[in-house]
Amino acid sequence: MSNHALRALPTLALMGLALALPGAVSADVLVGCKNKTNGNVRVVADAALCRVSEIAISWNATGEQGPAGPAGPAGPAGPEGPAGPAGPEGPVGPAGPAGPAGPAGPAGAGVKTVAGIVNDDGVKNPITPNGFTSQRLGLGEYRISFPPGTWTSFPVMTVTPFGINGAYGDAIVASAIGFGDGSAQFIVRMTISNSGGTLFDNAFMFTTVASQATP
Repeated sequence: MSNHALRALPTLALMGLALALPGAVSADVLVGCKNKTNGNVRVVADAALCRVSEIAISWNATGEQGPAGPAGPAGPAGPEGPAGPAGPEGPVGPAGPAGPAGPAGPAGAGVKTVAGIVNDDGVKNPITPNGFTSQRLGLGEYRISFPPGTWTSFPVMTVTPFGINGAYGDAIVASAIGFGDGSAQFIVRMTISNSGGTLFDNAFMFTTVASQATP
């Protein structure tokens, strides 16, 4: 081998070493020098900076993405946030259905009316307003009483019976008594229609009217 060829060997060896080195640091690759004796590693900007006692190494700056981990437990509910601002006024809704008729108002000046419903046992019907009391005296006979201060003149009563189990009755106001303190009592008897006056218990409604200076 000639001297010229021998001198070329170191040059080729250096070229091969340069090709094996990791090269310079980039955004994707980090470069370091690992000590051949104790394994210590130091990060450098270029593999050419490694010493004779070190080996140039490199690794990716970002590793491969691993698989997704399991979902963690739900966290506690956060505190209630503040109320938001009021929204704009909505459009007018459609008109609702007509409501039921209200109760009858008081009688006008000069006339006073007290009406009510009495069950067949003589007890005042729950839907009936105050202003009188009722009592069953016996079979088909009832007493209606008005407290003091109710009337300033003698009242007149009309009675309308209800049909019960196919039987229809006739109502008779048997007696009417007015007192000086404005109270009054009426005795009402219920008889089966076309029975010749046979008494029977039957519910009825009544209306009592009297002239009254102050309703």
